[in-house]
This record gives sequence, structure tokens and C-alpha cells, in this order.
Amino acid sequence: MPVNEKYIQDFIEDEYIHIICKSVSGSLLFKSDENRIYFLKKYAAYTSGYLDTYSYILLDNHSHFLVKCINSDDLKSYLSTLNNGSLKSHQKKYLLGKITYSEAVEFQMKDFFIAYAMAFNKENNRSGSLFINPFRRIRINDDAHLQQIVIYIHANVLKHNTRKKFEDYRWSSYLSILSDKATLLKRKEIIDFFETRNNFILQHRTQSQYFYNCEGQLE
Repeated sequence: MPVNEKYIQDFIEDEYIHIICKSVSGSLLFKSDENRIYFLKKYAAYTSGYLDTYSYILLDNHSHFLVKCINSDDLKSYLSTLNNGSLKSHQKKYLLGKITYSEAVEFQMKDFFIAYAMAFNKENNRSGSLFINPFRRIRINDDAHLQQIVIYIHANVLKHNTRKKFEDYRWSSYLSILSDKATLLKRKEIIDFFETRNNFILQHRTQSQYFYNCEGQLE
């Protein structure tokens, strides 16, 4: 089934975007915690220099990320620091101005999905595609929409009836944002969106159920 074009929006520098990656035919993306850890490590490696991550959740057959695209000058500076021999074809093309910023980010995300799928397939004696292509991405309209998406992502386990509480779910960024441990997440910026840590918690508790009545505009 084709993905609706409204879910395939361009990556634009300095803008927030909601990324949703779903498995083919609802198959499992993860069969163990080790798979989830590997997925997050690969995600961090492939998005470094391209995207800043604000929130995420991993579920059995799909994942959500709220990210901000870095500006084009910073992306070019990052790519220029890499060994020229290690640059991928799409990275070289971007530096030469032969592909757009949006295409550069999309190619990098696709490389991430392919890298994870190859490892997952090898481990599970599986072949073929693992992720639906193209993956969904929806730009964030304003600060209110951004807060919606943060809460929507963290509470997504409620929508899929996998847990009765989202606050203690290990495979989302909710606990990391509230923690003092080192993180690659933009923790301070997320808390600032909600003004205070206490309001971050309060808004999640009071609005998580409400936002699932707005599924059409959120996902």
C-alpha cells in the first residue's frame, strides 16, 4: 500500500520533523533488547552530523523520532571533516551540490535502515526488506505541535496497548530526558519547550490520552 504523500515531506535545515519508520507487513523489528541497543547505536552513528534528536520510542514493529535538521553549512563542515575515501556517493554529491539537502538526509537515513536490516536479517536467517520504503516524515508546524509530538511519541505504548503506563517504558526517551545521566538527546531544549521539568511531567500525564484522539493529524 503506497504511503500518502502528506507523510513524505522534505527535510529542511533548522526545522523539526517527526520520523516514523515501520516494518514491512507489521513484522518484528526487534527480537531482543540487544537488537534495540544495536538499533539505537546505529541510529546515533548514522544521524551524527545530520540530525539532533529530541525524543524517540522503539516499539515492536515501528519507531518514532522527533529530530531537528542541522543547517546546511554545518552538515557540509561535518562531511568535510571525514576522510574523503570513506565518503559515500551521496555525501560526495551533496558536497558538490548535485543533490539537495533533503535528499542528503534521506539517503543517510536509508543507509541506517539498510545497515540495521542487514544485521537483523543475518542474525535471524532472514532475507528481504525490513522497513517500509519510503519512511514517513512530517514537519512540525509550531511550538504547540512540537509539544504534542513529544507527548505522542513517549505515550505511544498506550495507543498500542502494550503497557498501562508509559512513564517506566525503557525504550523511549522519556526517562532519559528526566535523568541526569549523559545523553545525546537535546534534553535541555526539550525541558525548555515545556518551561520546567515538573510541567514536562504534568503535561505528559494530563494530555497523553487526549492526543490519541487526534491520530489523523499526529501520525
